[in-house]
Amino acid sequence: MFVSPLPLPAIRTTFALKGMCAPDLPGTALQQSGTYAAVLARLGCKAALAQMRSGDLLIGQARIHLRRVGPLRIAWMPRGPVWLPGLTADLRVKATRGLPRDAPFRAIWALSHDTGPPPPGLRVARGADMAELDLRAPESARRAALHGKWRNRLARAETEDLILTQRPLDLSCDAPLLHREAAQRHARGYTGLPPKFTEAWADIAPDDSLLSIAYHAGVPVAFMLMLTHGDVATYHIGWTGARGRYLSAHNLLLWRASCALARAGVARLDLGKLNPTRTPGLDRFKLGTGAARRSLGPTMLRL
Repeated sequence: MFVSPLPLPAIRTTFALKGMCAPDLPGTALQQSGTYAAVLARLGCKAALAQMRSGDLLIGQARIHLRRVGPLRIAWMPRGPVWLPGLTADLRVKATRGLPRDAPFRAIWALSHDTGPPPPGLRVARGADMAELDLRAPESARRAALHGKWRNRLARAETEDLILTQRPLDLSCDAPLLHREAAQRHARGYTGLPPKFTEAWADIAPDDSLLSIAYHAGVPVAFMLMLTHGDVATYHIGWTGARGRYLSAHNLLLWRASCALARAGVARLDLGKLNPTRTPGLDRFKLGTGAARRSLGPTMLRL
């Protein structure tokens, strides 16, 4: 006897094009955070907030960034939606498929996602592997999870005459550090978010960053900047000179920053993409922290 499967709960999606003050859900990635949307709006990219509900329960939300490319409007949803824990894959797929249909605007959609099967459409970009460091374990357990060589470099850095400071980014005095990072980026030929993004973030959310600087003999030899959003932090930019590399300053900076973030209630530190072909040494540094590899889904294009 055939028994039909139970129907999925009805899902209602609402869109807000202004006043997107909804708090970030737990586990929200940088690209889905409210501050990220506010920064992009400052830089000329409008945004919409979609909230999916089953009955009265908010089950997920997505921030969609809207921009025009010639006559076309592109609706870009990076690393979304962000879901309530425990939802089935079928329910997530059903809610995601309904976004273009329920939106109060017409656009070409570029949908990327963190978990589950990709939404239907034309694949235009492959997925990526990310390094994510869980900060919920006790400090002793997180230190024990460090790779042996990584932990040895940390121990050595702790014996050097390095002085560390930790505070939010202050553009009035930290511009020289940002210029060093920009020069390093240009020299090494890698790309990232533009300096205007960092400047706008510091203006919009002055307390939502952690700048860690290592000094040796009174001179800065390395720094790292993390951006915080809800219960997640994201490694944003960093710089080190020859002296900082010799002293393993980045190991000490990252370890101390992760401890400070954990004490502040941050549950996860996102260390960015892994690329074993182009940056194998950087990948080893990220994974040496005990970070887990997380595979993201492809970007799908649909009307």
